[in-house]
Amino acid sequence: KWRWIRVSHCLFSLPQVSEGSGQFELQILSMHNANGALLNGMCCDGARSAAERKCSRDECDSFFKVCLKEYQSRVSAAGPCSFGMGSTPVLGGNSFSFRSSVRNDKSRIVLPFSFAWPVSRCTTIHGGPGG
Repeated sequence: KWRWIRVSHCLFSLPQVSEGSGQFELQILSMHNANGALLNGMCCDGARSAAERKCSRDECDSFFKVCLKEYQSRVSAAGPCSFGMGSTPVLGGNSFSFRSSVRNDKSRIVLPFSFAWPVSRCTTIHGGPGG
């Protein structure tokens, strides 16, 4: 005779909290903006030259911003930065490059994170054949 024993024990009434911490780090190594234009196509400073179609007056003041959010199937710049935001100072003009072997803190964005979330634990034990 086979006897199966199944015991389930779920602790939904005693929620526990799990914590995690760390940091998101982004190091900018180089950037090249061939036309000296903004994302919308306008020149950073001045007008576009008719002959070369490049922005000619001055170079852009290039810096970077990072916004950490939850996953989005359609990325949007609107809304809060759920997990943090950071930026660099102006790093250069239309093009610049940093050697990857040199630690350059001004081109590094570090966002520490720490979050906690409730978890439930469920234990299931299956017993096999018995006598």
